[in-house]
Amino acid sequence: MPPNTSELDRDPIPTTGIVVAPWRAWYTVLLLSLLYAVSWIDRSILVLLAEQVSQSLGLNDRQMALLLGLGFALLYAVGGIFLGHLVDTRNRRVVATSGIVLWSMATVLSAFATEYWALLLLRSGVALGEAVLMPTAISLIADLFPAERRGLPVAAFTSVGSSMAFGSYIGGAAAINLAGALTMVSTMEVWQLTLIIVGVPGLALALVFALTATVPPHRYVSLPEAGEASMGAMFAYLNGRRRFLGPLLSLTGVHCIYTLAIAIWLPAVLIREHGLTAGKAGYLIGLVGVPAALTGNFFWQWVSTLMQHRDPIRGIARTFIAPTLLVAPINVAGFLTHSLVLQLSTFGISMFLATGFNVLTPLSVQYYVPAQMRARMVTVNFLIISVLGYALGPVAAVELGTLLSRGSDSLRLGLVAVTAITWPFLVILTAATVRNVDRAFER
Repeated sequence: MPPNTSELDRDPIPTTGIVVAPWRAWYTVLLLSLLYAVSWIDRSILVLLAEQVSQSLGLNDRQMALLLGLGFALLYAVGGIFLGHLVDTRNRRVVATSGIVLWSMATVLSAFATEYWALLLLRSGVALGEAVLMPTAISLIADLFPAERRGLPVAAFTSVGSSMAFGSYIGGAAAINLAGALTMVSTMEVWQLTLIIVGVPGLALALVFALTATVPPHRYVSLPEAGEASMGAMFAYLNGRRRFLGPLLSLTGVHCIYTLAIAIWLPAVLIREHGLTAGKAGYLIGLVGVPAALTGNFFWQWVSTLMQHRDPIRGIARTFIAPTLLVAPINVAGFLTHSLVLQLSTFGISMFLATGFNVLTPLSVQYYVPAQMRARMVTVNFLIISVLGYALGPVAAVELGTLLSRGSDSLRLGLVAVTAITWPFLVILTAATVRNVDRAFER
C-alpha cells in the first residue's frame, strides 16, 4: 500500500538526526556546481581542439569520433555504475576527491600524449573521474537538505549542466586564447597548453572540496530498518519495481535521442542552410540556449514542488507530462520551416521545456528511491542516456535525413524524423511512470 501524506513529508529512509547548517549545505552545493562547470569544460575542450590534435598526432576522423563521442560516453556510463556503488557505500569525500583528481590529472597529462592510444587511455581517465560527480552530488544534496527543501539545490546544480552544455565552449575558447598568448614563452603547442590550463582548476578545487566540503555520514548506515546497500540488493530492488523505475530511468534517455541529436547537429543546420560561420552559429545557439536552460531548470523545480504539495505520491511524476507532450511537437514545427528566426525561437522554447527532464529525474530518484541506492540509480539513468542519446540519436538523424533528402536540408529533415519517431515512445513511458508510481513505496 502506498504511504499516506504524513509519511511522505519525510524521507522514505528516516534520518539519523544529523542537522547541517544551511550555509554549510549551500557552500557544498556551490563547490559541487563549480566542479560540474569545470568538468564540462574538460569534457568538451577536445571538440574545440579536434583539428589541432588530429594534425599534431596524425589521427583520422574515426579515431577522433571515438575520443569525442561514444567511447567517452559509454565508459562514463558503465564506469559510473561501479563508482555509484562506492558513493552509496563508502566515504563520499574520499570517493569524490579521488574522481576529481583523476579526471583533472588525466586532462593535464593529455597534453603530453604523443600517440592515439595514450590519448585514448587518458580520455578514459577523464570519463571515469567525471562519472563520480553527479552521483555524489545527488547523494550529498539528499543528505544535506530535508526532503521538502531539496528542489532548489538540485535545480541550482543541474542548471550548471544545462548551461555548460553550450557555455563550456565559451570557457574553452578563452582557455585557447590564453594558451595562444603563452606560446610566446613556451615551446609547447596551443592544444597542449590549453589542456594544462583547463585541467589545473580541477586539481585546486579537489583540494578545496577535500578540506572544506560538508560531507555527513550516509543517513541510512545507523538504521536497522534501512536494508542492504549491496549491488545484489540494488538490482533486486530495481527488478522488483521495474514497472515504475524502468520507465522513470528511461525517460531522459529516450528524450535525449532527439535532444542530443539537435544539440549536435543544429550548428551544422545553421551553417549549411543559412550560410552562417561556425562562430556565429555557436554564439546564436549559446545566446538562445543558455538563458532558456537556466530559466527552465528553476521553473520546473518550482512546478514540481507545487505538484508534490498537491499530490505527495504522484506529484513529481506527473510533472513530466507537460515537457513530454510539448517539446517534440515544438521541435518538429521549428525544423519543418526554413526560417532562421523560427528555428532559433522554437529551439529556445524547447530547451526551456526540455530542462524539466534534467531536474525532475534526479528529484524523482531522491524522492522515490531509498538513500542507500540513489547514486547507483543515477548512474543507471546515465547508462541509458549514453546508449540511446549518444549512440542512437545523432546517427539516426543522419541516416533518416539521407533517406528523406540528398540536399543541404537532409540534416534538418533527419532531426524532424527522429523527433517524430521518438515522441510516441516518450509518451508511453511517461504514462507508465505516472500509472505505476505507487510501486515505489511497496514494502
